[in-house]
Amino acid sequence: MRSKFLLVPAALVAMSAPVAAVDFQSLEAAQERLFPGKKLTPFDFTLSPEQFERLKAEYKVPALRPSFKAWRSDNGDWLFLDQVYGLNDIVTYVAAVDTKSQVRGVEVLVCAEGFCDIAAPEWNGQLAGKSHGKWTPAEEVTNISGATLSTVHITEGIKKILAIHARFLPKAG
Repeated sequence: MRSKFLLVPAALVAMSAPVAAVDFQSLEAAQERLFPGKKLTPFDFTLSPEQFERLKAEYKVPALRPSFKAWRSDNGDWLFLDQVYGLNDIVTYVAAVDTKSQVRGVEVLVCAEGFCDIAAPEWNGQLAGKSHGKWTPAEEVTNISGATLSTVHITEGIKKILAIHARFLPKAG
């Protein structure tokens, strides 16, 4: 009787391995890159259940939670901390939004190892200048092969942040 030895393709073994998160930069480093030398004041807030449901329904974007962490600069620009699902992890990033409700910049803080092309200025630079509106994320930004979910979800997150900034942001004191 012959014994058969089957080799499991290396790709299948690699797929089952846990994915390590890569800390690209600290929140403080990202704040300094987006707002060099500016003082930012924390401004955390929670949308009401009605606002949260309107946000998801009207703008057709997923939202993990109704609470948001944000900072306001002295000139009225905002920095939002957000998290979205990647393929095997949660991607953490910050987005700077100016007083005209346009994206000034995006910085990735944490993403899954092997899927961090979203942190490259060539990709996240596509989001600069995006503004509030009912646009379709998948049509607005070029996806990165192998990181399609991360690119779509970050773009949806930016659309969500812009909607919050324009329609649901509580008045700063």
